[in-house]
Amino acid sequence: MKIFIGISLALLFLSGLVVGCDSQPAGTPVPAPTVRAPVPVETPRVETKATPAPVRPTAAPTRPPEPAATPRPETRPYYEGKTIEMVVGSAAGGPTDMHARAIGMFLPKYIPGNPRVVIRNVPGGSGTVAINNIVEKTKPDGMTLVAGASSSLNNQRIGLDIVRYDLRNIKFIDSLSRAESLLFIHKEALPRLTNPSAEPVVVGSREGTESWQAMPLWGREFLGWNVRWILGFGGTSELELALQRREIDMFGTADASIPERLKAEGLIEVIGQMGSLAKGKWPPRPDYPDVPVMANMLMDKGIKGVPWDAYRGWAAPGSALDRWLGAPPGTPDNIRNILIDAVKKMEKDPKFDDLVKKTITPVYTMNYGDDILEVVKELLDSPPEVVDYPLQLQKKFGIIK
Repeated sequence: MKIFIGISLALLFLSGLVVGCDSQPAGTPVPAPTVRAPVPVETPRVETKATPAPVRPTAAPTRPPEPAATPRPETRPYYEGKTIEMVVGSAAGGPTDMHARAIGMFLPKYIPGNPRVVIRNVPGGSGTVAINNIVEKTKPDGMTLVAGASSSLNNQRIGLDIVRYDLRNIKFIDSLSRAESLLFIHKEALPRLTNPSAEPVVVGSREGTESWQAMPLWGREFLGWNVRWILGFGGTSELELALQRREIDMFGTADASIPERLKAEGLIEVIGQMGSLAKGKWPPRPDYPDVPVMANMLMDKGIKGVPWDAYRGWAAPGSALDRWLGAPPGTPDNIRNILIDAVKKMEKDPKFDDLVKKTITPVYTMNYGDDILEVVKELLDSPPEVVDYPLQLQKKFGIIK
């Protein structure tokens, strides 16, 4: 019964709610419900991140990496930015001068640092003045060099008072040895050479100590040549001019271009040559095979002993010390070696070879460093009587007092 009453009350309550909601008069239109536009809903952005690739473990190095090498600072070449002065012991234009100028022209190319080279001519005493200057006044730093000739050795051997050097102390760099010297005479003077009653043939010379002077000296003593000397010429170029002017009648040189030029002018005849000592013999120059060799002429006369040893000692230096370049005593070997290495490279330069053959001699050899010194020592250490003999001849003939 209670259940029935509860259900009935619930139904009555719901019926009232329905009636309350539709309580408009009959026949009144019911407005249509308002439809609202849907409000757009923003979709939230979801940022996605790339998943990193898994990192594979790297194998540990077997040894720590070596540090990068630190470059050493480069040292400047010794001769960079410097100037080398070559002091030439003769006047300009002769073989000694031309040798120095040929070296000076090409040397900078082959010295690390490419220094400048300047030439200063200091003639006097057959090169003695220049060598004295280098030995006494020059710092041995490789900045000043001296260019000389074989006469410098003869000057020392015979003990000239003006010599204040010892070639055994010179730091030799190179020597250029030409074919041996030729002796020639003006054609008009040739008949007087062997006529003791005629006017003597005039031999021109710088100091009477050049290596070729052995020919007229020994020629007068042993072959009866009628000669006398005029000294004081500055070099070969001055001697050539003096012969053309008939101030002298005879002189010698190893430079074949000079007698060839004078022959072309119809002025001279070549009457002798020094010859080059080789295996005990004195063969002639290949370019003058028919000109007599003075050593052979003396041997034909039976010359022996001290006179022969003295001639050989005077004539032989030209084979190794004809024209030379050296540094002052005390110059460090490492500096001299720079210069020697440069000259050795220069010798292989075709342009240098061409210059030497055109301006100095068509045939030549070159020696270096201590090879030159060995010849110098051998000749300077000759017995006193051999060394003194040429000096006695020079005094006898009035060349020196």
